[in-house]
Amino acid sequence: MYAGNIIEESSKQWTVKSEQRRSPPYPSQIAEYLDRFVVGQKQAKKTLAVGVYQHYRRLEHNIESGAGSIHQVKEDVKNTPRGVLYQDDNRLGHIASSELRTSPMASQVPAMQNAPTRRAPPVFRAIPEKDPVVRLEKSNILLIGPSGVGKTFLTQTLARILDVPIALCDCTSMTQAGYVGEDVESVIQKLVQAAGGNAEKAQQGIVFLDEVDKIAAAHEGHSPAYRDVSGEGVQHALLKLVEGTVVNVKSGRKSVGAQQDTVQVDTSDILFVASGAFNNLDRIVARRLDKKSLGFGSSSGELRISTDDANSEQARKRDYLLSRADQGDLINFGIVPELVGRFPVLVPFHSFDQDMLVRVLTEPQNSLLTQLKLQFAIDNVDLSFSSEALQQVAQLALERKTGARALRSILEGVLLDAKFTVPGSDIESIHVTREAVLGEAEVEYTRRVVESKQAVSAM
Repeated sequence: MYAGNIIEESSKQWTVKSEQRRSPPYPSQIAEYLDRFVVGQKQAKKTLAVGVYQHYRRLEHNIESGAGSIHQVKEDVKNTPRGVLYQDDNRLGHIASSELRTSPMASQVPAMQNAPTRRAPPVFRAIPEKDPVVRLEKSNILLIGPSGVGKTFLTQTLARILDVPIALCDCTSMTQAGYVGEDVESVIQKLVQAAGGNAEKAQQGIVFLDEVDKIAAAHEGHSPAYRDVSGEGVQHALLKLVEGTVVNVKSGRKSVGAQQDTVQVDTSDILFVASGAFNNLDRIVARRLDKKSLGFGSSSGELRISTDDANSEQARKRDYLLSRADQGDLINFGIVPELVGRFPVLVPFHSFDQDMLVRVLTEPQNSLLTQLKLQFAIDNVDLSFSSEALQQVAQLALERKTGARALRSILEGVLLDAKFTVPGSDIESIHVTREAVLGEAEVEYTRRVVESKQAVSAM
């Protein structure tokens, strides 16, 4: 499938702790694979390819070098006995008298019971002679862009070439614990289920949070009785997972008692990729840039999107403003600062123009036209479009302002009568013109030529 079988050979059955370890595909190879299915978005492909590659190299390094997870480090410190002074690896620690008096040995030695009480010494940890192992931290990714430009599809395509669990989660259904809806921990449960109930494999996976902009904090103006159950509270719960914590979730496997087993999952090494349209974020960026430009020769408001602008001009301005977005703009949008700080990599997606939508229709390996042609080929019917028809489909999709998602809806409407008529008929081919797309004419049918019985007998 892949040129030279590079992707398949490097990613097939690859896990960080597999006995026969295989290196993950290089970023350039991942981007090349994505080019076969996704049009444009070169910067986004590059960023995701680098992020995925570095994610598994980081896991491999941390495991081989013995650098434990953040949770393990916290547990080691918490479990350190109070009153123990660690000097170096060759000396024993000194047990404080407060612990010695409470030990079983104290009841057997009367002299110890009469010993004068002393205040327990302070707890210190000696500076290690060797530098600790460097632990590589993860860099979570935030995808920003309008609807229908490939944010979700790009991640779904990545999931097909990586032999690691990936959980795709919709943030619009998330609520705080105790309210109707999915709680945040259900994200990890989906990841464990994708890993077949294997908690260790789930800890090496990727969580894709779609529509993360829908959990932004509610803006001012709501009544005092309003409770934002799917906003800031969800963000704080999500923050714990992104930072790294241990979550008890159901594995999906049933035990002998017909109850699902519960497993512990450490989220410290899970890579989180979030995405959202972030509607009106461009206005926040424009206000910030306008304030900076005042007094330096630039007119205020020249970057703002106006209803008088053409669709192409609106898209151009929006793409530019989103490319200038920073963490402060996301905070003003309604994302809490702590969560924004956990997503250091911001990836803006650009809008599709008319020519690019035509490419979306025709170029990808699994393009919409390829799928439609295959549907008619099953009934031995050939489907074709004129170049003017494809341009018109792209133009109608632009007017709907839903990106590439509008393409399927438009073509399904254009081909509805053909899909109804073709099965069981003598139609051999279908040709779609610009007039057919506009609804001014029907699609053109070509029927099979049936030879008469006389002609057959003469032969």
